Amino acid sequence: MALIYLVDTIVYRLGEATKWLLPLLVLSVAASVFALSIFGVTTTKWQESAKYLQALIIMLGAAATLLAGQHVRVDIFFSRMTQIGKARVDLIGFYLLLVPTCILLTWNAHSFVGFAWAIREGSSEANGIRGVYLLKTLIPVFALSMLMQGLAIATRAAMCLNGQARPPRPTGVPPFFQTTRDETL
Repeated sequence: MALIYLVDTIVYRLGEATKWLLPLLVLSVAASVFALSIFGVTTTKWQESAKYLQALIIMLGAAATLLAGQHVRVDIFFSRMTQIGKARVDLIGFYLLLVPTCILLTWNAHSFVGFAWAIREGSSEANGIRGVYLLKTLIPVFALSMLMQGLAIATRAAMCLNGQARPPRPTGVPPFFQTTRDETL
Protein backbone atom coordinates (compact mmCIF):
# COMPACT_ATOMS: atom_id res chain seq x y z
CA MET A 1 0.00 0.00 0.00
CA ALA A 2 2.90 2.34 0.71
CA LEU A 3 4.30 1.77 -2.79
CA ILE A 4 0.93 2.55 -4.39
CA TYR A 5 0.60 5.72 -2.35
CA LEU A 6 4.17 6.79 -3.21
CA VAL A 7 3.70 6.19 -6.96
CA ASP A 8 0.31 7.93 -7.00
CA THR A 9 1.71 10.92 -5.14
CA ILE A 10 4.76 11.27 -7.41
CA VAL A 11 2.69 10.94 -10.58
CA TYR A 12 -0.02 13.27 -9.28
CA ARG A 13 2.52 15.96 -8.39
CA LEU A 14 4.26 15.54 -11.73
CA GLY A 15 0.91 16.00 -13.45
CA GLU A 16 0.11 19.07 -11.34
CA ALA A 17 3.49 20.60 -12.23
CA THR A 18 3.06 19.70 -15.90
CA LYS A 19 -0.29 21.43 -16.22
CA TRP A 20 1.42 24.75 -15.55
CA LEU A 21 3.27 24.34 -18.84
CA LEU A 22 -0.03 24.78 -20.71
CA PRO A 23 -0.16 28.59 -20.27
CA LEU A 24 3.46 28.77 -21.42
CA LEU A 25 2.52 26.79 -24.53
CA VAL A 26 -0.35 29.16 -25.26
CA LEU A 27 1.90 32.21 -24.78
CA SER A 28 4.60 30.71 -26.96
CA VAL A 29 2.20 30.00 -29.83
CA ALA A 30 0.47 33.38 -29.44
CA ALA A 31 3.78 35.26 -29.42
CA SER A 32 4.92 33.42 -32.53
CA VAL A 33 1.65 34.13 -34.35
CA PHE A 34 1.57 37.80 -33.32
CA ALA A 35 5.20 38.34 -34.29
CA LEU A 36 4.53 36.88 -37.73
CA SER A 37 1.15 38.59 -38.26
CA ILE A 38 1.98 42.03 -36.92
CA PHE A 39 5.69 42.42 -37.55
CA GLY A 40 6.24 39.87 -40.30
CA VAL A 41 9.00 38.31 -38.23
CA THR A 42 9.32 34.70 -37.23
CA THR A 43 11.98 33.05 -35.13
CA THR A 44 12.89 29.42 -35.05
CA LYS A 45 13.24 29.44 -31.26
CA TRP A 46 9.63 30.62 -30.75
CA GLN A 47 8.34 27.93 -33.09
CA GLU A 48 10.49 25.22 -31.56
CA SER A 49 9.61 26.28 -28.01
CA ALA A 50 6.00 25.35 -28.74
CA LYS A 51 7.11 21.90 -29.88
CA TYR A 52 9.28 21.45 -26.80
CA LEU A 53 6.47 22.49 -24.47
CA GLN A 54 3.99 20.23 -26.23
CA ALA A 55 6.38 17.29 -25.93
CA LEU A 56 6.94 18.02 -22.23
CA ILE A 57 3.21 18.24 -21.55
CA ILE A 58 2.37 15.01 -23.35
CA MET A 59 5.30 12.91 -22.13
CA LEU A 60 5.25 14.07 -18.51
CA GLY A 61 1.47 14.30 -18.22
CA ALA A 62 0.62 10.87 -19.63
CA ALA A 63 1.05 8.98 -16.35
CA ALA A 64 -1.10 11.54 -14.51
CA THR A 65 -3.75 11.04 -17.18
CA LEU A 66 -3.56 7.30 -16.53
CA LEU A 67 -3.86 7.94 -12.78
CA ALA A 68 -7.00 10.03 -13.32
CA GLY A 69 -8.49 7.37 -15.60
CA GLN A 70 -8.75 9.82 -18.48
CA HIS A 71 -6.68 7.86 -21.00
CA VAL A 72 -8.13 6.37 -24.15
CA ARG A 73 -10.05 3.16 -23.64
CA VAL A 74 -13.08 1.48 -25.17
CA ASP A 75 -15.66 2.83 -22.72
CA ILE A 76 -18.54 1.19 -24.55
CA PHE A 77 -17.72 -2.03 -22.72
CA PHE A 78 -15.65 -0.85 -19.76
CA SER A 79 -18.22 1.57 -18.34
CA ARG A 80 -20.82 -1.21 -18.12
CA MET A 81 -18.54 -3.66 -16.31
CA THR A 82 -18.63 -4.47 -12.63
CA GLN A 83 -15.76 -3.52 -10.32
CA ILE A 84 -14.37 -7.03 -10.65
CA GLY A 85 -14.57 -6.88 -14.46
CA LYS A 86 -12.84 -3.49 -14.54
CA ALA A 87 -10.15 -4.78 -12.21
CA ARG A 88 -9.56 -7.79 -14.49
CA VAL A 89 -9.30 -5.55 -17.57
CA ASP A 90 -6.84 -3.24 -15.80
CA LEU A 91 -4.72 -6.15 -14.58
CA ILE A 92 -4.64 -7.91 -17.95
CA GLY A 93 -4.08 -4.62 -19.80
CA PHE A 94 -1.09 -3.81 -17.62
CA TYR A 95 0.67 -7.12 -18.21
CA LEU A 96 -0.30 -7.70 -21.85
CA LEU A 97 -0.20 -4.15 -23.22
CA LEU A 98 1.48 -1.57 -21.00
CA VAL A 99 4.49 -3.56 -19.79
CA PRO A 100 5.58 -4.88 -23.22
CA THR A 101 5.05 -1.48 -24.85
CA CYS A 102 7.04 0.40 -22.22
CA ILE A 103 9.84 -2.17 -22.21
CA LEU A 104 10.02 -1.98 -26.01
CA LEU A 105 10.07 1.82 -25.92
CA THR A 106 12.84 1.89 -23.33
CA TRP A 107 14.86 -0.77 -25.10
CA ASN A 108 14.67 0.95 -28.47
CA ALA A 109 15.25 4.41 -27.03
CA HIS A 110 18.42 3.40 -25.20
CA SER A 111 20.83 3.85 -28.11
CA PHE A 112 18.73 6.63 -29.62
CA VAL A 113 18.91 8.72 -26.43
CA GLY A 114 22.50 7.74 -25.69
CA PHE A 115 23.69 8.91 -29.09
CA ALA A 116 21.74 12.17 -28.76
CA TRP A 117 23.44 12.85 -25.41
CA ALA A 118 26.87 11.90 -26.78
CA ILE A 119 26.66 14.54 -29.50
CA ARG A 120 24.48 16.96 -27.48
CA GLU A 121 22.02 16.92 -30.35
CA GLY A 122 20.34 20.20 -31.10
CA SER A 123 18.02 21.70 -33.63
CA SER A 124 18.61 21.16 -37.33
CA GLU A 125 18.19 24.91 -37.72
CA ALA A 126 21.25 27.08 -37.04
CA ASN A 127 19.41 29.40 -34.65
CA GLY A 128 17.18 26.72 -33.09
CA ILE A 129 17.08 25.37 -29.56
CA ARG A 130 20.08 23.21 -28.74
CA GLY A 131 18.20 20.67 -26.60
CA VAL A 132 16.89 17.87 -28.78
CA TYR A 133 18.82 15.41 -26.61
CA LEU A 134 16.73 16.57 -23.64
CA LEU A 135 13.53 15.93 -25.57
CA LYS A 136 14.68 12.45 -26.52
CA THR A 137 15.36 11.76 -22.84
CA LEU A 138 11.63 12.16 -22.25
CA ILE A 139 11.00 8.84 -24.05
CA PRO A 140 12.42 6.60 -21.30
CA VAL A 141 11.09 8.97 -18.62
CA PHE A 142 7.63 8.58 -20.17
CA ALA A 143 7.94 4.78 -20.26
CA LEU A 144 9.15 4.61 -16.65
CA SER A 145 6.39 6.88 -15.32
CA MET A 146 3.76 4.90 -17.22
CA LEU A 147 5.14 1.61 -15.88
CA MET A 148 5.14 2.96 -12.33
CA GLN A 149 1.57 4.19 -12.56
CA GLY A 150 0.46 1.06 -14.38
CA LEU A 151 1.96 -1.05 -11.60
CA ALA A 152 0.05 0.97 -9.00
CA ILE A 153 -3.20 0.47 -10.95
CA ALA A 154 -2.50 -3.24 -11.46
CA THR A 155 -1.80 -3.65 -7.74
CA ARG A 156 -5.06 -1.87 -6.92
CA ALA A 157 -6.85 -4.17 -9.37
CA ALA A 158 -5.30 -7.25 -7.73
CA MET A 159 -6.38 -5.93 -4.33
CA CYS A 160 -9.91 -5.46 -5.70
CA LEU A 161 -9.96 -9.03 -7.03
CA ASN A 162 -8.80 -10.33 -3.64
CA GLY A 163 -11.43 -8.31 -1.78
CA GLN A 164 -8.82 -6.19 0.00
CA ALA A 165 -9.15 -2.52 0.89
CA ARG A 166 -7.32 -0.29 -1.53
CA PRO A 167 -5.27 2.74 -0.45
CA PRO A 168 -6.82 6.18 -0.95
CA ARG A 169 -5.84 8.12 -4.03
CA PRO A 170 -4.41 11.64 -3.97
CA THR A 171 -6.94 14.37 -3.21
CA GLY A 172 -8.66 15.65 -6.34
CA VAL A 173 -8.39 12.40 -8.31
CA PRO A 174 -11.68 10.46 -8.69
CA PRO A 175 -11.71 6.93 -7.25
CA PHE A 176 -10.95 3.93 -9.43
CA PHE A 177 -13.60 1.38 -10.40
CA GLN A 178 -16.40 3.86 -9.96
CA THR A 179 -18.24 5.70 -12.68
CA THR A 180 -18.63 9.42 -12.32
CA ARG A 181 -21.80 11.28 -13.19
CA ASP A 182 -20.29 12.46 -16.49
CA GLU A 183 -19.43 8.89 -17.54
CA THR A 184 -23.06 7.78 -17.28
CA LEU A 185 -24.29 10.37 -19.80
